[in-house]
Amino acid sequence: MTTPLLHARVLATIALALVSGTLLTGCSADAAQNAVNGAVQGATNGDVSLGGALPAGWPSEVPIVDGEILFASAQKGDKPGWTVTVKATAADPVAEATRTLTAAGFVAGSDVSATVGSAGLVSMKNDHYAVLVAGNTDGLLYTVTPVS
Repeated sequence: MTTPLLHARVLATIALALVSGTLLTGCSADAAQNAVNGAVQGATNGDVSLGGALPAGWPSEVPIVDGEILFASAQKGDKPGWTVTVKATAADPVAEATRTLTAAGFVAGSDVSATVGSAGLVSMKNDHYAVLVAGNTDGLLYTVTPVS
């Protein structure tokens, strides 16, 4: 189960990355990534990637939908967690994420699941990880935390 503190840190990390990315549009991609990564490491003991790859330590048993990875972060330490945004290729990315997680042995959590128009939110878990997926036809946000 995820904690409110971890949710707050994940949201702060995403906000920081988005704001920093916007402010640094005149800089090179490497300079922007280094600036964001340094800020996130200092704030959360984490690591950030601005696209292309899953974050370090991403659990191999947690599949993601096909698409372009736009943002990835890892929270290190005694409360690890991972966040990834994906520009999905599926027509219904939330449904596709649910299908891929179910196929990997995850079950729907009873605490969070909703659909409003093209936007959706689903909580799934297995014996090791809790996964919260939120998104719409434009893309998905995965938040993964170990099950306590």
